[in-house]
Amino acid sequence: MAEENEELKEISGDERLTNFLELVTKQKAEQWDSRLFDILDAFEDFLTVRPEPPQEWSETYEKSGKKFDYHQVVLPQDFQDPYEDDLGNIRRLRNEFERTPSTMALEHELVSRNYFIFENGHAEPIPAPQPMLMLESKDRDDDEEEQEGDITWDCCISIFPDGSYVAYNLDHDDEETLGEDFKKEFDKHIDVLSRLQLVIPVEGRDYGILRSDA
Repeated sequence: MAEENEELKEISGDERLTNFLELVTKQKAEQWDSRLFDILDAFEDFLTVRPEPPQEWSETYEKSGKKFDYHQVVLPQDFQDPYEDDLGNIRRLRNEFERTPSTMALEHELVSRNYFIFENGHAEPIPAPQPMLMLESKDRDDDEEEQEGDITWDCCISIFPDGSYVAYNLDHDDEETLGEDFKKEFDKHIDVLSRLQLVIPVEGRDYGILRSDA
């Protein structure tokens, strides 16, 4: 057992990511059931019907003295046209994927960014595709000493079984990237990725999973 542990210690971050890349390549061949249009239907119904927000939500923001619009949908940056309203952007997204397969990363982002719509009972729960791997920079305490080679800025990436991914700030430029092929990010950012820490997905957090039995 001691010998096996020593062997594991000798596996570099680059080697672990290479092994993971091979696993993703195998997973990409498997089919999955897209729920993109169910998700978009739920969004359109929410924006059109404009259901009443939960009492707790209303009371919280009334006390703040600020005005907030409850009836909005958050889309990934790549699908936000500033000249369109939310319904217009959703229709554009629907048209774009009418003949092109969706990705797990896109559907995960749509559900997780708008989790409140499902959590507050405005639509039936829809499962968000679960990442195979989530990595992010280490959250250090103010008094924790920085180690050589540490990533000192906030960044993260979630990688899905179909090879799609969503990444943030890997280039230290505050940019979000939503893509179909993780290998491009792997090749470009392997030095950063090999120094990030593993994250476990948690139901309901911004990157969380909404399960069908929630």
